[in-house]
Amino acid sequence: MKFKLLVIFSALICSLKAFSQSYKIIYDFKWKTEKQSKDYHSELTVLLKNDENSYFESLAKFKYDSVKTKLVNQGSRSFPAPKQQWKLQTLIFKDLKSQTTVTEENFFDKVYLTTYHCRPEWEILQEKSKLFSYNVQKAETNFAGRKWIAWFTNEIPISDGPHKFYGLPGLILKIYDSEENFIFEIKGLTKEQNNIEERNANTAKVNFTPKQWETFWAQYQKDPSMIFANLNSATATFTYVYYGKNVDSKEAKDAYNKSEKEKIDVFKIPIELKSCE
Repeated sequence: MKFKLLVIFSALICSLKAFSQSYKIIYDFKWKTEKQSKDYHSELTVLLKNDENSYFESLAKFKYDSVKTKLVNQGSRSFPAPKQQWKLQTLIFKDLKSQTTVTEENFFDKVYLTTYHCRPEWEILQEKSKLFSYNVQKAETNFAGRKWIAWFTNEIPISDGPHKFYGLPGLILKIYDSEENFIFEIKGLTKEQNNIEERNANTAKVNFTPKQWETFWAQYQKDPSMIFANLNSATATFTYVYYGKNVDSKEAKDAYNKSEKEKIDVFKIPIELKSCE
């Protein structure tokens, strides 16, 4: 499905400046899996801006999270399989007031949350241009081991952007790293209220510090099925299975490892080269 950049009329701009609103902003996210490659993978992503918070994730995942929230609010504890798979697995929640960022990863029966207190430190440059009929200005930041170049517009006074980027005096319309391995570019903006807050209401959660997540993630990439350990303990009230196989079985572990490593390999080049706390 193709999205055309929506023209934001003067009345909408005035309402943006007058008081906080809720917005859904679509970005096309492109990335390389090999440094020397000229080809990109791509996926539509969404930034949900609600008052002083925002969520960023795959558009396909957002649609599924919306369904889950609706079902939870109706009292359901089970969910249908997603109609469309997504490549970007991480959801990023930003509390713009406290300037904290929380990443959310879903693995099997748990949600893994990591809280970060670091933020991009921007250098706003004098260079200006036009992008999608908007007046934009260039800014740069060194963040998580990469240099990033952003084009933002103060004609849309939303101090936010895709991924973990925020803090400029306007919305980021385009941002890419200096090697152009990763590119985010806006494709559409609408004013609307969206709710995905109950998506994980019935799911067990694990909270990590950035260092704990780094250790866990390094181990997980080598052996994703490590999270099956001790699920079917002697005190468990039911048996965990993966595609009909007991998670303690070699068949279940092999199948899970294959599925997860395919997802991991989509991002052979990590978007962040080093962690910040």
